[in-house]
Amino acid sequence: MITLSMLLVSAQQAMGQGGGITFAAGLESSQMDDMKYLQEHILSTYPAEGEITSSFPPYTSFSINLFKVLYDHIHVGAGYSYSTTGGKSSYADYSGHIITDITASSHRLGAYISYLVMGGDRLNLALNGRLDAILTNVSVESFYSIYNYSDGIENEYRSISPAGSVGAELMYNFKSFSMGTDAGYLVDLQGNLKDSGNGNPLVDPNDTDRVLRSDWTGWYVHLKALIWLNF
Repeated sequence: MITLSMLLVSAQQAMGQGGGITFAAGLESSQMDDMKYLQEHILSTYPAEGEITSSFPPYTSFSINLFKVLYDHIHVGAGYSYSTTGGKSSYADYSGHIITDITASSHRLGAYISYLVMGGDRLNLALNGRLDAILTNVSVESFYSIYNYSDGIENEYRSISPAGSVGAELMYNFKSFSMGTDAGYLVDLQGNLKDSGNGNPLVDPNDTDRVLRSDWTGWYVHLKALIWLNF
């Protein structure tokens, strides 16, 4: 009986207590090859030679996560992140102008796990992995103005795709919170884009058997804050 009690106490001590919440913001990249392809195709339909002024550059992102300390060196949790990027092309002369904006935003819900590989009173280094479901919204808007006449058109598309990421984080510990940075790489398994209204697929204008996809695959670097909570 004494031995059993000692084992239970030892197990309770081994199990971590509490949890917390993390906030992260930073830069991410994305491949978005099909969206760049669509941007170039739309540009080719201009009545005169235009130019691409922006084509899905690295973008800002924000995330919030709740986690539970499973063991002293293992955290598990779930969270939400948001990001947006896009491309722009245009043409202008004395008679008017044409502008096309493609905007892509992602909403990600997922679960993650982190493993502490080096810990101290002040500095912690951990490896982490995450699985997400990504909801992507894409807006394609073209506007033109010729002399005194102007008009435009906007189409919206949506996709859902699974994704996974791996990374590392380095945190500096204060009394009740930690601050640091995390970096890693995300792989998006891509989702077929469909019209948000009628559900029709967004097909390749040069190959109607191929559906265009969203692709958030890329690296990320974030500044991160962690607040410890008792639950």
